Amino acid sequence: MTYILGLIIGTVLGLTGAGGSVFAVPLLIAWLGLPVQQAIGLSLGAVSICALYGVLIRIKSNQIQWLPALVFAGIGSLLSPLGNWLNQFIHPTWLLLGFSILVIIVAFRMWVSATKLPEQAKEVRASFAINNNDQGAICRLNNNLPFAIGPRCVGGMIIAASVTGILSGLFGVGGGFLIVPTLLFLTGISMTQAIATSMVIISLISGAGFISFLTLGNQLPFEILWQVAAGGLVGMTIGIISSKKIAGANLQKSFAILMLIMATVIIIQALEF
Repeated sequence: MTYILGLIIGTVLGLTGAGGSVFAVPLLIAWLGLPVQQAIGLSLGAVSICALYGVLIRIKSNQIQWLPALVFAGIGSLLSPLGNWLNQFIHPTWLLLGFSILVIIVAFRMWVSATKLPEQAKEVRASFAINNNDQGAICRLNNNLPFAIGPRCVGGMIIAASVTGILSGLFGVGGGFLIVPTLLFLTGISMTQAIATSMVIISLISGAGFISFLTLGNQLPFEILWQVAAGGLVGMTIGIISSKKIAGANLQKSFAILMLIMATVIIIQALEF
């Protein structure tokens, strides 16, 4: 059953452009009955592994923009442990309510994006192709010059990367809903490049949060982690095979509706906690 859970998480991750990782924590809580903090730690580990798999299958695709990825991930990875540390002092009820608000925001953004930009909705984490035509990353805050290490380029990413890191550690999410639009706005890259680049960022930030979770002395059922991760990798592969046929605006809207239903259930459970 745990493998099936991972399969669902991996498939959803693969078939969304951003925001799919919010399914992981509530499924781990509802399906396996894990405590909130433990579900968050396990989610960080599983999401990091699945994202790393997404990176590996894209290395030769010319989609990943490595410099902005490492800058964003470096900042976010420093803050992810802070979010992980904070969730130890927050009552599970408030964690669940905060998580639900985040899910509603992500669902709303996913619906609006699918409505306004239906063509972009076809670009998901599981879809990739070798592309030599897209331009490299630029820095819109530095007169559209090529992205480089400097105050303007790095400074533009600080807020989004910091928030992504804290939310990742706090709630166990990947943060693609913040990463992708930030990359699109600041670096001028295509949606395909932004999603591919976000996989690097998600893997590193989630990995930092997971390591922090362990170093803080939290207990984690590693057998469950490996099973969820294995199922997740299979799910991502299914997403790769099926994305060309089913990815699109209607699928993203369906996920958005599921998120809203899930958020409602979580809020009811949290109030009864």
